[in-house]
This record gives sequence, C-alpha cells and structure tokens, in this order.
Amino acid sequence: MKRNVKCMLMAILLPCATVSAQVASVEFFPQGKALAKTYEPMFIGCDGGQAIFVQMSGRLRNKMDLVSYDMEQNELVRMPVTEDKELVCYGGYINGDSVDLLMAGWQNEGMRVYRDRRDAKSLQPSGEGLTLADYKGTQGDKMGFSLGVSPNQQLLAGIYLIGRENQRGEMQVGLYSRELEEYWKMDSRCRGFNMVYVTDSGEVLLGYQSGGKYTLHILDGEREDEYSFEGDENVAEVRIARYADGKVYLVFTHSDKTDWGGSGTMVDYVGAICFDTRTKSVKVERHNIDKVEYNRLNNEKDDARVRNDDYRVVYMSLNQTLEDKDGCYAMLDQSWRVTLDGVPTEFHRMGMMVCRIGQDGRFEWEKTFRVSNVTSWEAQSLASYRWVNTEKGPVLVWVESKSTYDEPEEKTVKDYKMLNSAGILSAMRLGKDGSATRQHYEISSKQSLLGAPHLMDNGDYLLLVRGGSRGYFAKMKLEK
Repeated sequence: MKRNVKCMLMAILLPCATVSAQVASVEFFPQGKALAKTYEPMFIGCDGGQAIFVQMSGRLRNKMDLVSYDMEQNELVRMPVTEDKELVCYGGYINGDSVDLLMAGWQNEGMRVYRDRRDAKSLQPSGEGLTLADYKGTQGDKMGFSLGVSPNQQLLAGIYLIGRENQRGEMQVGLYSRELEEYWKMDSRCRGFNMVYVTDSGEVLLGYQSGGKYTLHILDGEREDEYSFEGDENVAEVRIARYADGKVYLVFTHSDKTDWGGSGTMVDYVGAICFDTRTKSVKVERHNIDKVEYNRLNNEKDDARVRNDDYRVVYMSLNQTLEDKDGCYAMLDQSWRVTLDGVPTEFHRMGMMVCRIGQDGRFEWEKTFRVSNVTSWEAQSLASYRWVNTEKGPVLVWVESKSTYDEPEEKTVKDYKMLNSAGILSAMRLGKDGSATRQHYEISSKQSLLGAPHLMDNGDYLLLVRGGSRGYFAKMKLEK
C-alpha cells in the first residue's frame, strides 16, 4: 500500500513538470507527522534510509535531542544530547558510521568547544568527546565563538574570541575537516570582524567595515596578511563573496537615506568591490535600482508610479552569495515583520533580485522576480529561501501561489499565505548568461517547504514539505 501511495505522488508530479527544460527530478515519499511538530528542525544528514536532526523537546523546549527518522517519518531512534541551557549545537555531519556534532559550552566564565561523536544508527555516544578548544576564565572575562563553512561544505573555520578583564582581547582561528579534526590553529591580530569567509582550499578571511573603511585579514595556518582600503559609506550590509587569484570580491547594499526614522535598510543601489591583494588596487562597481526593478521587487505594475524618487527599496536585504570559477552571485529580497501591540504576528518576504559579478568585478547582469509570500511569525522558516550551487548555475526551490505561478513577468502575483492557501513547488535555475529555466511540481494542498534544500552525501537534496498536521520527505536530484 505504501508503495502505491509513493507511485501516486509521482504521477501527480509529472503532468505539472515542464517538458522542454528540466531543472531536477523530485521523488516524494508517503506522508508522516514528524515535520508537523516543529518549524525549525536542525538537519544533520541523510544517508538514504534515515534522516537525522537535532530537535528541542520537553514542555519548555529546553532539552536537545538527536533524532532519526525513516523516509516515511517514522521515528527510529531518539537520544538526548543535553539539558544544559549553556550548551549550543552549531550543527554537524554524518561521517561514515558516525554522527559528529559541533558543540560549545560556557561555564565558570570559560568556554569549551568540542565534538560530540555518536553512532549513526543507535545515536549512542561513540568514544570521548574531542576538544577543539578549552579556555579557562575568571569573573569579568567574556568569550565567544563564531563559525565559517567553505562553499563545498568540507572545511570549517572556528573563530575564538577571548576578552580578559582589563586586558587586550585575544583571537584564535582554527581550520577543521567535517569530522572536526584540526588542520591548523593560529593566533590572529584581528580584534573585530563582521564578515567570515572560508575557501575550499583552506584560507580563512575575516573582514571588518565601518564608515567606508575596510580591513581584511587572510590566514592560512602559517601566516596572516592584513589589508586596508576605502570604499562607499552608508553601507547597510556587506559580505565577502569570493577569493580567487589574489582578488577578494565583496558585495554590499547602500542607502543615502540614513535618518528617515523608520525600520529597514532603504537600499538604493547594490555595489561590488574587487580588491587585488597583490597590487592593492580597489575597483568599485554600482548597480542603481531602476523603475522596473523597484516595481517588481514591490510587486507593483511595471509602469506604476514610484513613490521614492531615487527608487529606494525599503526592506531589501543581502541574503546570500554564491561563487563559481568565473565569478559570483548576490541574492537579495525584501522581508519584514508585522506586529500587534509590539508582538510579531506575521512575516513577509517579497521580490527577489540576483546579480551576476564577473572576474573583473563588474556587474554582468541583474534579474528581478516577483514573489510575495506571507507566514505567521512562528512559521517564518517556511519562507527561508536559499539558493544552491550547481555546475549549470544557481538553483532556487520554493513554494509559491498555485493560482499565479505561471503569470508573465510583467504581471503582479497573488500573495501566497503559507499553510492557508494552495501552493506549488517551483524550481528555477539561472544560467551564467542570466537565462532562467523553471520547473513546477504538484504538492498537497496547503503545504509548504520547511527551510532550504539539504545537501546529502550522494549529491542529491532532501526537501522537507509540511502542512498544518502532516508532511513528507522528498528527494531532489538535479539535472546534469
């Protein structure tokens, strides 16, 4: 009977898929109840037969459990990780026969970061925890930990910040495999950063921007190079997007309107910086938001009158960057919350913009897409769009309104109220020339995608589809 259900879901999928161009094949599994119990499961891995998550449990949601499910969402094993509120899990991986969790705890003014290794089948502890760092403290000391992950997900950088009372701060940087075994660790001269970037070859970049002044630290386990340069002021957000051939590529959003008195970033242009560490030269490129882009980001008609004369987009955020061997991408959209008596009640996500930046640091193209999704505040992870990198270009998978998903670009789209109205699963791939290939998949009524697609060890992706009371797993295989 279960096999018949699975085949039926596949039959529903096929008539809705685009025949002329394929983005991915999707295999849906029978419905279960596990996903309907939480909006924020922490995905650890899926080996094909079981999916493993870290979940909070207990009446007060103060217990951390490691849980595995089969593909029909039947619970296989549940093991406690900790009831210590001072312990934080930063995620983990399935590595062969083991599950490795990255944990950090703060006690007695000190900080310990360690690997919690579990058996992948029983989820029982496997051996002693491997300590990555253990700092002792006294009253008044402050300690923090930050994590960076390489684009290929194979390397992790741990940044340890130690603030001793009445002493100059300390910082150490360590590089680790996905098994959390150390490649190197070194002291850093850096004392503050708001950007972290890890290359697939093992360099760690720390960046800091303030008032148009930029500082970069590049560490490789043997040496640390420091660079400074000047750029645009009034920067709302900035990210390191790529480091290749001695050049650092950064993407930022900008607003000349800094005192308007409201919330939001008021972005009027997107900028790209290419800094050459060999020549110390800086190239800054800017893309101003035009009328059509403004209207599509706000889901207005293309020829609608623009309220802001300089086309400032009020709630625009730089959500993600991706890279390839020829350049990088910046992904932006709008998001905001609605409150009632100061309490958040709704989460809105509207419009999408993708910018392609070439090896010369110039904008090659910009694409804007209409999207308007609404969720309750506690269900905002249903609107957590994340692009994934492929050899053919970045791919986005999300759920949009079934009634307007195939409207022409120049037409407005209907708000999709997640879990309250019918949606359709959409996949879009962007080529390096900016061409868009779309494919659509029928899903059960009033269900949505919980978070982003999760990469599996075999290169496929696990999708978490959920509704108000039931949901299901789906496997997505990208077309080569």
